[in-house]
Amino acid sequence: MKYVTFLALSFTLLLFSSFFGKEVRAEEGTFIACTENQSYPPFIMGNSDVFPQKNPGILVEILTAAVLEVGLRPKFIRRPWKRCLKLLEQNKVDGIFASIYLKEREILGRYPLMPSATNRSPHLDPNRRLRRVIYSLFKNKASDFNWNGDKFSSIRHSIGAPLGYVVVKKLQEEHGIEANTVHLPSKGLRYVAEGYLDAYIIEGDIGRSLIDDLKLGDSLIEVTPPFAKYDWYMMVSHGFYLENPEISEKIWTVIGEYREEHMQRLLEHYRNLP
Repeated sequence: MKYVTFLALSFTLLLFSSFFGKEVRAEEGTFIACTENQSYPPFIMGNSDVFPQKNPGILVEILTAAVLEVGLRPKFIRRPWKRCLKLLEQNKVDGIFASIYLKEREILGRYPLMPSATNRSPHLDPNRRLRRVIYSLFKNKASDFNWNGDKFSSIRHSIGAPLGYVVVKKLQEEHGIEANTVHLPSKGLRYVAEGYLDAYIIEGDIGRSLIDDLKLGDSLIEVTPPFAKYDWYMMVSHGFYLENPEISEKIWTVIGEYREEHMQRLLEHYRNLP
């Protein structure tokens, strides 16, 4: 419970800072994190540059608690996902969330690693993840489109997914399918309901929440089995890590501790929002 008290005292003042003007490192004592400028309930809420003052999203709450715990002030900027990745590579932000591990992303920034007692390379530390997630396909209930966990069938149009997401790479490399990345999730799900897309791939909780918000429950269904399972991480820029290795490691550690202690409470809270 130590994080709850600390977070409550500082949350309103610090959480909702937005970063305008030049996209450069902030003043000393702050930690700038970039995330998407779309609403992905329950993890990231709101579509504007500034998070809602109440209920900004589960990932925002976790990261805020971790940054405050190490004595820094969190600032958040919201950009398209590929822009966040570029800003991390340029050391213009200190971190981005939520990122799935890809080998080629190691050049952009750092993931939390477990110390290696051997000469082998250290491995990702799943205990310091933000969230373990399942990515699902959502299709029109009237469609013959199907996914059996190995192959697709009855593809008549295309499968949608957000630009820059790992599932786009998986579709191409493992199934030879080029994803339609033109549409963001809300519009993509509408297009599935209207029959212009065969399916849309998005994290399951986000997909179900968007379907409820868009009132598409009579038209869409979640396909089983899931398309993919991943861990979400907060990546830290190489520049920030080189200057602050102990702080970086502590932020990741607190993320894991806070997630373990509060994730279920946060999920229940956001699921019960009006």
